[in-house]
Amino acid sequence: MTIINLDKGSSIRTFAPPPPDFDPLTASLADLTRFGLPRRPDENPELLARYQSLFTRLKGKLRFVEPTFEIDANKTTHVQSGQTTAGTLTSGNWSGGVVFAPQGQSFTWVQADWVCPNVYAPTQNQSYYNVNWIGIDGWGSGDVCQAGMVCSVTNNSRTINPWHEWYPSSWVNITNLPILPGDMISMLICTGGAGSTTASISFANVSSGLAASYSITAPAGTKLAGNSAEWIAETPGINGKLAEMPDYGEVFFSNSQAGLTNGSTINGGTGSSINLVNGATTVSTGTLITPTVIQCQYTGARP
Repeated sequence: MTIINLDKGSSIRTFAPPPPDFDPLTASLADLTRFGLPRRPDENPELLARYQSLFTRLKGKLRFVEPTFEIDANKTTHVQSGQTTAGTLTSGNWSGGVVFAPQGQSFTWVQADWVCPNVYAPTQNQSYYNVNWIGIDGWGSGDVCQAGMVCSVTNNSRTINPWHEWYPSSWVNITNLPILPGDMISMLICTGGAGSTTASISFANVSSGLAASYSITAPAGTKLAGNSAEWIAETPGINGKLAEMPDYGEVFFSNSQAGLTNGSTINGGTGSSINLVNGATTVSTGTLITPTVIQCQYTGARP
């Protein structure tokens, strides 16, 4: 186990990877906790079936590693505000979908699978950034606990990094989990609901078999509100200015679900869609395709 201290009182705790023959389907809760893996949702038949399906499909393929990190102080996300009812929302840098917790409840986990897009620069000699992530909070609250990947392109040079951020702490890249365009990514964030100051992040590149789990703590003075859960394609802030969105084609967040403190599940496609609008131009749209599938699609200038 390794503790990494970040700015603003936040930190990361990593875990030694489990042995090659480790089976999450039969492991004890103590062993799952020891290796930083999500516990089996034995009390929820629907989630247990998905858990069993995922680890059965990946049995013998996943290779867990202890992640390594670098702080990227040049990048940051932005929290959002606006209406919190069903319908289409607009944002200056988010597109995708969001669900809101019922009164008296808060979100404790969020998950999704998606394919990493290839990105193209609409114009030459300019850098573009597309961040695909899942998260809790961020719409109507002062924090957001999020994880995903950032795809950047300048001319024909591309970079992809998995990443997390518990805003307002720093953006943190994972440096030893490579991603290529076309790779299938599976992510899960678990917390304790409203008031929580810790979260666990589980990442798997289903295509390559590389996987990692670790936990993070919130910045000092920050507690989870748990009021919203999101599935987002975003343009982040770079050196204090909002980045431009590349042509990423489309991203489908499948198995988009979030859990509440009462044990029930909300499907991401049953909430509100978000369109990224820059002036009079809709640059990226969010469409609720099915109850568990959210599409983000680039609609801006073409290369």
